[in-house]
Formats: sequence, structure tokens, C-alpha cells
Amino acid sequence: MNSFGKKTVMMLGVVAASAMAFSASAQQQRPNYEGKAAFDGQTRAPIAKKSARYELTDFVVGLNRPWTMAHMPNGNMLVTEVPGRIRVVSPDGSVSDPIEGMPAVRAWGSRGLNDIILDPDFENNRMIYFSYLAAPDGYETDNSDEAYQKSGQERQEWNALSREDKAANPWGSWRVASAMLTADEKSLSDVKVILETVPSRMAFDDDGKLLITTQRKSPMGSPNLKDTLGMVLRLNTDGSVPSDNPFIGNDDVNDMAYVIGLRNSNSLAKNPNTGDFWVADQGGTTGDEINVLAAGKDYGWPYVAYSPMPREREEGESGTMKDGTEQPIYFWDPSLAPSSMMFYTGDMFPQWKGNLFLTGLSSMHLSRLVLVGDHVAGEERLLDEPGHRLRHVSQGADGAIYVLQDVPNRKILKITAPVEE
Repeated sequence: MNSFGKKTVMMLGVVAASAMAFSASAQQQRPNYEGKAAFDGQTRAPIAKKSARYELTDFVVGLNRPWTMAHMPNGNMLVTEVPGRIRVVSPDGSVSDPIEGMPAVRAWGSRGLNDIILDPDFENNRMIYFSYLAAPDGYETDNSDEAYQKSGQERQEWNALSREDKAANPWGSWRVASAMLTADEKSLSDVKVILETVPSRMAFDDDGKLLITTQRKSPMGSPNLKDTLGMVLRLNTDGSVPSDNPFIGNDDVNDMAYVIGLRNSNSLAKNPNTGDFWVADQGGTTGDEINVLAAGKDYGWPYVAYSPMPREREEGESGTMKDGTEQPIYFWDPSLAPSSMMFYTGDMFPQWKGNLFLTGLSSMHLSRLVLVGDHVAGEERLLDEPGHRLRHVSQGADGAIYVLQDVPNRKILKITAPVEE
């Protein structure tokens, strides 16, 4: 037995967020806003038509810092918990014991075991890929909640160390690993580290190459493009570099790079209508962006941003435009703090087909964007309740939508169409 459970929360009718009712746009106006959009419709889209009716339930409660979900062909899903555990959740909401064979994770806050995805041929090869903050050699941990609590206390002490002491006593190392999930879904085997970097989200392209978004939050100094930070990487599943990567032959950029000039893209999804990958990149204090990825392009960070400039502007710089960099198709001000994104393709909600859904952390809502090509034609805020951060959104095989709610009430929410009487 375990402590997990589920319950029905409420039946929601046709909803438009009351917090937006006073405004003609879906984003609140911020006093003294100075950013200028490069084109009409790049920000503050109109409020979308009222939402479809849906039923919201607490599908799973009792998880500790759930971070992401991956739906398996048999209807079960893999769910990661930050302290270092992968669990299997069945279609009825029951939750397994932690899968055995996970490497040691030194977690704190929301950083630990994070993203997880299935291999495109998972049904045959049982391979999965996950990102985690690996414990340093000799550090004892069992990835339990008790170890997570202890690690959080240690992190405060570590933060107080000098830069020299931190270098001599590294906290851990960020890694992306592959592993095989056993047929009984109880353990991992053949765990292999394929990359060390600071990852956020992962996905596979149509050629079976692994795309990984990486963080470069600090604007200080010029970016070192020979490193792997602030970009989307493209790798073979063994960690080697594909021969057709766009920057191969450019001595100034890492061969693993697919695009550069990003800050912290916690959202990555393939547009099913075009085949393009989209990212939602978190800005500094505001100016979160949606970018359509094109191989070999530069998306500007830290030289341009739709937020207060993170660095001194050079002569001739506008702050939001720079020759040789790409414009976002949309940006938010104030911040959405996007943490995941999903194009809806299901039949359960035909009114939402083709819409883009994004979870928000500090914004504490689920954003539904109505698209016309690459243009955002409307935006609606769903699950717009104060006090909760939303971490991940995904679609089940039946078209139901699942949302991971982070602090303070950690759970998996399920959105389904109401049953007509």
C-alpha cells in the first residue's frame, strides 16, 4: 500500500479568468513598460474565446516535488520526483514504489531528478533518458525524502562557502543519462551517462536525435559558445555528435549546438502542424519568450531581451534587436515563468485542437494560446488560482490533459471533458 490517492475537485463550466476581466488583453499592463514589440501581435494577445467545459480532478496526491511525466504505450506514465525517484502511475491513479537502479541524486529545492522522456522506439528497446544532479563521489544518499531534507540543509551551508571552497568541494554534477526500463517496470539497467551539462527539457527530432535545452542564466561576460550552456544541443543517443549538426566547422561554437542565444528554456515541444520545435525561454525578471527553432540560429541572449537589459548596452544596440539574431514570435511582460509546453492534438477537447498549453511557475496558471500559423491570436488563463506553481503539462492517449502542481500542494491534476447526462 502507499499514501497516494485521488479525488474530484470540482466541475468547471465555461471559464474565463476573472483576473483578466478588466483588460482587453490577456496580459496585465505593467506601469512604465518600455519594451517595444518588433511587430503587431508579438505580445499581449487578446483574451481567447471562453474555454471548453472541463472537469478537474486530483488524479494523484502525495508525491514529493514531482517534476515531469512521460506517457508509456501501455497507458502507464513515468513520473519523476526531485529527490531522485521515478514512479509508475497507472491509468487509475495508483502509484508504484520507486523504480530501482537510479543513480545517487543530490537534490535541493526543485533541482535533482528532473526531466524524463522515452526513446522513439521505446516499445521495442525500453530505453529512457533522464536528467539529474548527480551526487559527488563518496557522498552517501538513498534518494529518500529524508536525504532530500538533509541535502537542503547542507545546501544552505554550502552557499555560505567562499568561491574557492566551493570549487574544492563541488556540490555535484548535472548529467543526462540513458537507461533500460525492465518489462515489469520495476528497475533500470544499463544506466549510462551520455552528457554533463546544465539541462532543462529534452525531446527527440524526426531523425531520432536527442534535443536538450541548457541553462545560461548569468548575463555576465560574453557567452562561451564552446561550452554547452544557453543553447539547444543535438546529440545521438550515445552522446556523440551527429554529422549534420549546423555548427560543425565553426571553431567558435560547440559542435553539439543546434541553436544558441537562449537563457533558460524549460519548455520544448514539436509543432505537429509544421514539424518545427518551439521553445519557451524564461527571461530575467520578465520578457519570457516563445521562439520557433531553426538550425544554426542565434536567439540573442544576453545581448537582446524583452526585459530590463541584463548588461550594459553597446553603442547602437536597441536592447530588443540585434543584427544576426532571431525575434521571438511572442513574449510576456509581466512574466509567465514558463516551465513546460504542449501542443494539444487530442479529440477529447476538439475546441482546443492545435492550441498551445504552457504551465507557469511564478504566474501560477496554465496558459492556453490560440494559434494562427506562428501567430498567437488569443490567450486564456486556466487553473488561475493563487498560491500554486505549475511544473509540467502533458497529454494522455485518450486526450485528457495532466498537469503537475508543484508547491505548496504537490499533485497531478487531470483535466477531462465532462460526462453528458
